[in-house]
Amino acid sequence: MRGWLRRRLNLPAPPTAGAGTAPASAAFASLADWQAAAAQPAVRAQHLVALQVGAAAGAVGWPGWCQLCREPVVFALPSAAAGQAANLREEMSCPRCRLIARNRAAFALLLDGLDLDGADVYLTEQASLAYVWLQARCPGLQGSEYGLDEATRARLQGWYASLGGQGAINERDVTRLGFADASLDAIGSFDVLEHVPGYPAALREFARCLRPGGRLVLTAPFVESAQESLVRARLRADGSVEHLLEPEIHGDPVSGGVLCFHHFGWDLLAACRGAGFSRAEWVRTWSPREGLFGLWTLVARR
Repeated sequence: MRGWLRRRLNLPAPPTAGAGTAPASAAFASLADWQAAAAQPAVRAQHLVALQVGAAAGAVGWPGWCQLCREPVVFALPSAAAGQAANLREEMSCPRCRLIARNRAAFALLLDGLDLDGADVYLTEQASLAYVWLQARCPGLQGSEYGLDEATRARLQGWYASLGGQGAINERDVTRLGFADASLDAIGSFDVLEHVPGYPAALREFARCLRPGGRLVLTAPFVESAQESLVRARLRADGSVEHLLEPEIHGDPVSGGVLCFHHFGWDLLAACRGAGFSRAEWVRTWSPREGLFGLWTLVARR
């Protein structure tokens, strides 16, 4: 794009050759570390800026740079266009790759330094735009869905095909994955773990399946001010659900809605280390150019 047009549209210039294009992020190993950073004037100001993004974007959207597509775009923010509170996590979709903010932030961390041509990668989803986007770039990608009867499998297969997905839908239980030990280079789990009542078993499976140095990149509801995770519901011994709080249902392409069991706190890092990861951190991405405003992603290394 010519420089005069970019300036007219208020779009950022592309990075120069050799320059890094990953969004800016900072890793924190504990609540105390984050509290020290959050007290800094720059971080306090970031919170104020994020509150004004919707008003600044308006009906047009947020002009920026998609680090996955490597081009200037205008990120869609339909909540703000409708006069509602801006949803900076679940919107800010790129018009080209169509991925929302939390997916783009997570992929930046999942794919950093990874040789996609030779990597063995697993996502705990399959019938999604995120999976289909990565499938076109990573021959060794595998994914799955869970809880499929014949009818829902057929509906989901059709949805997957409409997104451009290749192959048949697989079904796996993240607490019993079935992969060989140390057979994967990376695992991505995007807003899935909160729906797993016995999530420590899933973390142990992730660690077991990853090769030494392999990474888990995970998004989930995260309360940045809380040390302890909030348990919203749990399973009784007979398999029935005990609700400790008002049921919270998240949208799902399989069933139309799935129960949220947990909102995680900083103790999820200790759970990762207890499951076999050598290192685990919550990573906060603040990169207005990429339309990423203080998004949290967990990164754990085997």
